[in-house]
Amino acid sequence: MAGALLLAAQSHAQTTPEQPPGSDGQIERVTITAERRSTTLDTTPAAITALDGARLADQGATSLADVLNLAPNTSFAGQNSTQIFIRGVGDVFLLAGGDPGVALYADGAYLSDQTSTNVALFDMQRVEILRGPQGALYGRNATGGAMNLISARPTSTFQSRLGVEAGTYGRKQTEGFISGPLAGGATAARLSFQRKDLDGYTRNPLAGMPPGPIVSGAPVFAPPGRLDDLHSTALRLQTSTRFADSGSLRLIAGYYHQNDNGRSLSLLIDPLMNSSLLYGLYPEADPRRQASQGAVHRVDVRSLQAIYERPLDGATLSLTAAWRKSGVHHAWDGDQTAAPSAMVSFTTASIDRGIDLHVASSGEARLQWLAGLTAQDFRQRQDVSLQAQVPLGFLVPGQSLTTALPGGFRVELGGPILTRSAAAYTDLRYALTPSLALLGGVRLNRDTKRADEYQALTIPAFGLAGTRTGAPRDGWTSLTGSAGAEYKLAADTLGYARLSNGFKSGAVNLGALQGSLVKPEKVSALEFGLKTRFLERRGAFNAAVFSSTYKDMQVAQASSANVILANASKASIQGAEFELMLRPAPAWLLGATLGLMKPTYRDFTNTDTRNDPTRAVNVGGRQLAQVSKAQLGLVAEYTRKVGRHKLSLRGDYMRRSKLYFTEFNTPDAMQKSYGLLNLAASIQPAAGRWKLYGHVRNATNTTAITSMLITGTNLGSTRQVTYTPPLQVGIGASIEF
Repeated sequence: MAGALLLAAQSHAQTTPEQPPGSDGQIERVTITAERRSTTLDTTPAAITALDGARLADQGATSLADVLNLAPNTSFAGQNSTQIFIRGVGDVFLLAGGDPGVALYADGAYLSDQTSTNVALFDMQRVEILRGPQGALYGRNATGGAMNLISARPTSTFQSRLGVEAGTYGRKQTEGFISGPLAGGATAARLSFQRKDLDGYTRNPLAGMPPGPIVSGAPVFAPPGRLDDLHSTALRLQTSTRFADSGSLRLIAGYYHQNDNGRSLSLLIDPLMNSSLLYGLYPEADPRRQASQGAVHRVDVRSLQAIYERPLDGATLSLTAAWRKSGVHHAWDGDQTAAPSAMVSFTTASIDRGIDLHVASSGEARLQWLAGLTAQDFRQRQDVSLQAQVPLGFLVPGQSLTTALPGGFRVELGGPILTRSAAAYTDLRYALTPSLALLGGVRLNRDTKRADEYQALTIPAFGLAGTRTGAPRDGWTSLTGSAGAEYKLAADTLGYARLSNGFKSGAVNLGALQGSLVKPEKVSALEFGLKTRFLERRGAFNAAVFSSTYKDMQVAQASSANVILANASKASIQGAEFELMLRPAPAWLLGATLGLMKPTYRDFTNTDTRNDPTRAVNVGGRQLAQVSKAQLGLVAEYTRKVGRHKLSLRGDYMRRSKLYFTEFNTPDAMQKSYGLLNLAASIQPAAGRWKLYGHVRNATNTTAITSMLITGTNLGSTRQVTYTPPLQVGIGASIEF
């Protein structure tokens, strides 16, 4: 299993083998469902990455961040939410009320709650990543692309697997499944499970201190021993039933629970910080140490899904209905010192309901079509609390900056928000000749958002305690789609061109009490690609170039208490992606990918609250935040027989160029170029059921900033960051029954 290349695979532009090599050493074809029907990866006119789930697990790639490092021009940045970026566009908002720029799906069901989606990847069939705007098939919130997590399905014969893994930082993991037919044989079932425990790799110098409130009046916490720990349990139960009329029904029930201290949200040191002015204390300078008087992180997810498929006369009907309930609570020491200076907490609860009905043509007729209807109902409530001490001179001119405002202040904001969406869509492919086909799709979408928000401010020293409320609401109608052509230049060479556009829903800055909502984000993109295979399908070279123009791009900016969304008038991204794969000998598989981008703001005026809050700056021509201009990937894999066993060795290297975390492109919010090296090995009998494997993640122990949030001005506009995990080693064994 571990002998397959897990580089990014882009249809029509970039393709990678996700199956073990055949006896002839060819790069085998992969079946995908990214276009809402079964197609072959190398004949699908879209930019798609397909990664095999079992091989991801063997390599220790068990998070969205690990997966996205394997695809060109993609990245992950997460603090309190899932932030996926594809071709420079992603989720820049951490609070309820906004939407991502990359649509995330699980088994075809849209996942709305971005605070609870970076959870367990276990017993996966594959992960599909679609690059570029997906306005026709995936519609709203897919201006950068889309991602679908596909579970392994129940089997018609009895199968089971049990795996255990141990590693550094107290890693202990158990994972497995049992699958097979039930009585009568018409129904098959699959039960999958995963348990993860990690002690954490960020040490807390305050561990062992007596429990107490982080700030006066706050809940009592015990300082944790370590942060970046993990204690989670995940279960998935599926059934698959085939009916006499050739229809099928698949039912999926999911459960996830996590209870730990959460990620370390480190503060970078500035000369003047609230804790230093008032108490003479600074946060830790070591990225692997963070002072914390208390932290809690709990995630609970329940989900139900039904997928019904039935053949019709020359077509297939598919119906997907999904329900998902999630809850997240995260609280932490906001100043990261022993001082009673700041505490922050987020509590989010949501219920997500969705339904999709579509009919797709079957067979190889000249006209292939798909038409569907979809609807989403997303109800979410979020409550954010910030309690802090600030220098008296911040609020009273002429007063001391080393004396605390008596009683400090407390800000609470949030409320419930309802998002509804409904759409009708179609996708067409018409073959003019055996070599030339025209492509097209269109989607009509209607979104509405309605919130009942509040903002409560308490300043005891001023006798101030009040709550303001608001009821923002709005709706948007969008018409998105794509048009293009594909041309088969030779038996193993294909070219394509596609013009597409996308739409990202407007947003509510929940709790900010703004009179109007953030405007929707719109994109138009043009892409050309060429793909060819050579050396009797033992090699492949692919190239794609694209240009995207964004109007009203949604960007994050700091306010007094939190981060809010705003609109950048115009932005553009031009780029290219190249991939070379070669199997020079049956035992070797080599690969290289290169993603290049020129991501710039064209017209956007904003104020840098951290460095120069007195004047507005037009950042036109500067690099988009959170985006690298270049990303390189290298892979080498060697597989050979050792006696009666098969040995597989693999190494992959990813390097990103410099990136900025704000639109101002200042040195204090920048990460220089860095690279990550991962190693993996496995051995198993040539015809056996057991496997021993090991992996080393971040073998060079590189420390780099992966995300940065500029906090509100009330907290001094400090830089809150996350880092790449350190070097980690895992050794595991699995057995099939």
